[in-house]
Amino acid sequence: MSGVRGLESGRVSEATRLELMLAAERLFGEYGIGAVSLRAVCQAAGQRNIVSVQYHFGDRNGLIRAILWYREGQLEPLRKKLLDEAYHYGRIDDVETLIRILFEPYMEVFIRRDDISYIKLVLSYLVHVRPVGTVLHPVDEPDIPFPSLTEVMTLLRRRLSFLKMEVFDSRSETVGAMFYGGIIQFSARNRQRDLDRQVFFDDLMEMMAAAFSSGEGHI
Repeated sequence: MSGVRGLESGRVSEATRLELMLAAERLFGEYGIGAVSLRAVCQAAGQRNIVSVQYHFGDRNGLIRAILWYREGQLEPLRKKLLDEAYHYGRIDDVETLIRILFEPYMEVFIRRDDISYIKLVLSYLVHVRPVGTVLHPVDEPDIPFPSLTEVMTLLRRRLSFLKMEVFDSRSETVGAMFYGGIIQFSARNRQRDLDRQVFFDDLMEMMAAAFSSGEGHI
């Protein structure tokens, strides 16, 4: 019986963690990571214990890290599919193709769920958290269990080897912010106009590829 109780307790704990992550994702995305108290996250998640976040994640940084890992893990299968297709069609050295593999999964989630909470959260993370280094993105951590994400970044670095590493890293953040900001703007505009998501996405990918590879042959 103790084993059954332990299993049930584990399920409840995982369910609570997920509710806290989803509530934080919505609030952080809407108001900014630094503008939302952990108490507000607990309340939004329906938790009577106002220190539930600290119990499950340690602190705000632990909560942010957990959300990033959770969502990137969900995107990994689609990235693998896109990566396999790029190898099949001989597009693995094309900058725009590699950028599409990185960012198309986010677009798919936006279209399927009609929800940009995670996209808003990541933009807030890029602007306010990542620059100070308090929370690493999974792509920055050693031995991450997302092989497709790791491989695409490796291929992109190799393809853009004319860039110094610090320039490559800076451009990675800049084109990322371009994507997340573009999706947020598109979502807001599309409430008034019926805009074509695919046309917008294709144009955005072309701009991002041009920005990332700018200066090739001149540096």
